[in-house]
Amino acid sequence: MASLLPEFEQQFAAVTADITSKICHISSRESSERISLIQDVENLTEEARELLERMELEVRDLEPVQREKLAGRIKSYQVELKRLEGEYARVRAITTSEGSTRAELLEDGYAGVSVGEEQRQALLDNSETLERATVRLSQGHKIALETEHIGAQILNDLYSQRQTISHARERLRETDVDLDQSSRVLNTMLRQVLQNRFILYAVFIVVGVVIVFAIYLAVRRG
Repeated sequence: MASLLPEFEQQFAAVTADITSKICHISSRESSERISLIQDVENLTEEARELLERMELEVRDLEPVQREKLAGRIKSYQVELKRLEGEYARVRAITTSEGSTRAELLEDGYAGVSVGEEQRQALLDNSETLERATVRLSQGHKIALETEHIGAQILNDLYSQRQTISHARERLRETDVDLDQSSRVLNTMLRQVLQNRFILYAVFIVVGVVIVFAIYLAVRRG
């Protein structure tokens, strides 16, 4: 049975890319739209956790060497999700306290500079996160293509092996037919040998009887 791990990896890459994109937009949206984005991020984060659990279950059924290799990859996915959760928590904390912070900074005359700088830094961080998620999505797609190629090669090998087995069975059937024919020929020859031997014995007996009878006649005449 084919492994579902590549499919889960693709889904995880798409989900984390979506999470990154939505985190980038939280700080620049109005209150109502921001609440919707926050809910979307939380739902997507839960979906990512479920995908990681499915990956772990899928890996448990593999061979030890392969399981160890893939476990390391899943560990990196867990670290990435943890980082996104931390980024989400940071952005949400910034946006939650933005109103009160802005009011305080307005009183001191520094609101525009400080908040704008903070938002620019957040946008830069989110852009880097989005770029990493895009790279990870590309890697997941590449892995899926490689897995598909390997699967096609395995199917071709299995088909070739099936053809070889079919040819071997055909040759075996032909050999059985030849053996049956040879057995019938040998049985026929054996019957002929027995018949010839019986005829030879009968001739010997007749000749012996004739000789005995001739001797008897000769003795009687004498």
